[in-house]
Amino acid sequence: MQVLRCLIVDDEPGAHYVLEAHIEKVQALQIVGHCYNAMETANFLHREKVDVVFLDINMPELSGLDLLKTLNNNHPRIILCSAYSEFALESYEYDVVDYILKPISFPRFLKAVNKILQQEAPVAVPPEEPLLLKTGSTQTSVDPNDIYYVQSMGNYVKVYLENKCLIVNATTAEMEKLLPASCFVRIHKSYIIAADKVEEWGPRHVVILDESLPVGQTFKINLNKLKER
Repeated sequence: MQVLRCLIVDDEPGAHYVLEAHIEKVQALQIVGHCYNAMETANFLHREKVDVVFLDINMPELSGLDLLKTLNNNHPRIILCSAYSEFALESYEYDVVDYILKPISFPRFLKAVNKILQQEAPVAVPPEEPLLLKTGSTQTSVDPNDIYYVQSMGNYVKVYLENKCLIVNATTAEMEKLLPASCFVRIHKSYIIAADKVEEWGPRHVVILDESLPVGQTFKINLNKLKER
């Protein structure tokens, strides 16, 4: 069993005691450090391997959210711990795993941790059947794993592969039904994307093949679910 290395960050010692007690109850977790402000945390992350950070928001000088803005895309998984609910929506722009309100009960703590443990568990992925797509007057066989994203063109769609683009006689709704739901998600009325092909996340866009694709207002919930996978 893989053990996740955890760092507790909070300016209040009492919060450390509570989280430490919760962590010690979970065999898959190990405490590797305690930090009490953002700068101390940044230095610790440069020195040590950390898998999960339990991060307070309201800290002196630099807040937890300020710290998140300084981290690169390879930062550890972040579980925010705060007494204030008003930062919850903003926090998800920084790709956090969960947002826990203090005082932190063990069941609520475990619910957040399980999101990470489920991601770490190996999953057997069955091979996808090739798709037969109508391109002009011919049928083209395409492996779904080779598709990066689909763009609507009215009664046609553009299917983007790594090195080429196919013009397919199908609507976006028809393609959405064809593509495996475990791998693809609709983020806009005109775009369906492959979850594992996203290069960069943003609150209103994603980047795939160096292209910035918009996220529609009504499809934001799909994006949030995708980021939790």
